[in-house]
Amino acid sequence: MAITLAQLNCIRQVVDNQFSVSRAAEMLFTTQPGVSKMIRSLESELGIDIFVRRGNRLIGLTDEGREAYALARRMLQDAHSLQRLHTSSGRSEITGVLHVGTTHIHARYRLPSLTQRFLEAYPKVQLEYSMCSPSEIYFGVRDGTLDIGLSALPESTRARILAIRAYEMERCLIVPAGHPLLDIDAITFEELARWPWVVHDERFTAGAVVQRAFQMQGMQPNIVVRVMDASVVKAYVAQGIGIAVLQKMAMEDETDPRLRQIDVSHLFPSPSAMITVRADHLLKVFAFDFIRLLLPGQPPEALAARLPNGKELLAQSFLGRND
Repeated sequence: MAITLAQLNCIRQVVDNQFSVSRAAEMLFTTQPGVSKMIRSLESELGIDIFVRRGNRLIGLTDEGREAYALARRMLQDAHSLQRLHTSSGRSEITGVLHVGTTHIHARYRLPSLTQRFLEAYPKVQLEYSMCSPSEIYFGVRDGTLDIGLSALPESTRARILAIRAYEMERCLIVPAGHPLLDIDAITFEELARWPWVVHDERFTAGAVVQRAFQMQGMQPNIVVRVMDASVVKAYVAQGIGIAVLQKMAMEDETDPRLRQIDVSHLFPSPSAMITVRADHLLKVFAFDFIRLLLPGQPPEALAARLPNGKELLAQSFLGRND
């Protein structure tokens, strides 16, 4: 009897995808007839029916099938453990440089813990972060000087770039403690226009959003300071120089008692942080795993399916399925 891991994985994928052969085929990067053939082959070798059928549809597991499924999961987990044991020394030998373009806000508030996890997995890979504007990041990815981009997208992009949504960048209004805006239930643009503003440089999404939102209302904000760093924005607001709109992530670990934040999601839209790579670029496994760390909770098979060499990368990945 020659049972293969591919057959066991096929059984697991069918069950895990609610007995949908089509979805299992997508996860396995094969066809529906290919999945059906593997199931029939395994059932023939075992001499049992694993699945309950209604016509051509799979609708459940037989009694023997439930036991086979439990054993299959256990054998796949053991095989994965053996593979990780075999390759754990191999990852320390992988070398290279990963060029990532991002903005200060992501580098400061989202990437530190991810960087630590990445370097634990790839201790000999050098991470090179370039702080750029979204347009500069886009062109760097397009021209191949950057392997990965992480930022909001510029207004126009081309088909050569693959963009993957990473997370939403919700915004808030920050004001000094005791500011009159804290006593207003429903803040309007008319009310905001009364106050001086501290804003990011317009090359960055966080800076352009304030002026664009006011312009859509036929108004102009009273901008008194432009800076390029969220921590500087907060310092100026704390001094009472002006008010500002920032991504909420920049306030998550804020301890300055002089600062307060107000929800203004009804006035300023929340853009998405997008991961960008060249659509025709063959990524290295450490680049694939870096992207996986940016997408916690997303099935790695879904990411692999979007990349030219995704199937090979998924097989080489050092991260567990739920990392």
